Amino acid sequence: MEEMIFFDNAKENVTKFFAQEFENFPALLMSHFLNKFNDIMNYQEEGNVIKPKIIFTDNIEALIRSIPKSHSMTVFEDNEATMFNSRLKSLLAIAKNDWCIFIDIKENKISYGLVMSFTSIKDKNLLRTIEESNSLKDKASKFHCILARPLNFYSMMLHSISGNDLIVNFSLDKSKCNIFNTEIREFVDATFSKLRTTQRKLQDMKNMYLNIFSNVLSYVNGSICVIVDKDYKDNGLFEDGIWLKEPISFSKLFTQSKSYNEEKLQAYADLFMNMLNFDGITIIDNLGRIRAYNVFVEPNSKKVGYIVGGARKRAAFYILSTKKKDIVGVYFQSHEGEVFFQEIAKKMPRLKATKKNEEKESN
Repeated sequence: MEEMIFFDNAKENVTKFFAQEFENFPALLMSHFLNKFNDIMNYQEEGNVIKPKIIFTDNIEALIRSIPKSHSMTVFEDNEATMFNSRLKSLLAIAKNDWCIFIDIKENKISYGLVMSFTSIKDKNLLRTIEESNSLKDKASKFHCILARPLNFYSMMLHSISGNDLIVNFSLDKSKCNIFNTEIREFVDATFSKLRTTQRKLQDMKNMYLNIFSNVLSYVNGSICVIVDKDYKDNGLFEDGIWLKEPISFSKLFTQSKSYNEEKLQAYADLFMNMLNFDGITIIDNLGRIRAYNVFVEPNSKKVGYIVGGARKRAAFYILSTKKKDIVGVYFQSHEGEVFFQEIAKKMPRLKATKKNEEKESN
C-alpha cells in the first residue's frame, strides 16, 4: 500500500503567519511565494549556493527611513503579482554581498528591487537591524514588514518587525534543527571570552564577527572554525596546516575606535572569509585572533564512532572527542547549511550511532 506524506502543516502555518503579520497580503502573491518556497531555500547560481534574503513590505520608504544609511533601488514595477516568479529569478542572481531583495506591495502596484544598509562592518548589517531593532518594532502598527531568509537547504525563517518568528523546517532529522542566530552568538562570545577591552570596542568586534559569519552562512559551502586558548601551543593535532607567523589581531585594528581604518578592517574581514572558504580548518583563539588556516586532521573512527556526514563533519566530531582543555570549541557548517557550535567544556553533541548499533538496528 502506497502512502504519501505532504507538508501541508507548513503551508498552513506560513499562510497563517502572513495573515497575522501582514494584513491584506495578496492571495496570488502568497500562492506564488509558497510555490517558490523550496526553490528559495535551495537556490544555486552557476553551482554556487545563494541564500537570498527577501523583504515583503507595504512601505519600503518608511523601512528605509527607519534603518541608518540604507538605500533601495527599484528594478521592476507591476500592476499585479503574475510576474512574481520572473521578477524574483532576475533578482536572486544579483542579491549578494548584503543586498536584500524587497517586494513593496501597494494597492495598485507591486515594486521589486534591492535594498542595502551602507554601514561599517563593525555595525549591525541590514539583516540584523530588521531582526533586532526595537524602533522598528514600535512602528509595526504603521506599516507591515516580513523578512524571509533561508537558514539552510531545508529550513527558512520568517521574521516580522512586530518581533514574531516562524521557522519552517523540512528536515526529518532533529539534530539539523539548530538555530543559526543562537549557535553563532555562542561562538562569537567564546571567541572573545578572554579579550579585555572597552565594552564599546568589544561590541564592535562582536558585530564584525556576526556580520562575517552571516555571510559565511550565505556564501561559503561548508566550513570548520576551531577556537583555541590564547596560550595554545600545538602538540601535533593541527600540525598539518598553515600557521601564521604573526596572528591577525582584530583588536589591534580597533586601537583607536574613532580613527580606525575601515578599508583595512574590511580587507582583513574578507581575508578571514577566504580562509573559512578554503579547504580545511581555520583556527582562531579566544582573543579573536586568526592563528592558522588550511589545517587538516585525521579522524580516529574508533574514538568518535560512525558519523553520518562527510569528512568535514567527522573532523569536527573528532576534535570535540579529544576533550583537550586548551581547545575552546568547534564551529561546524556543512555544504547543506547544517550549523552547530559546541564548546569542549560542555556536553558533546550526541553522535548519530556507532556502526555496531546501526548494524543492530538494520537486522
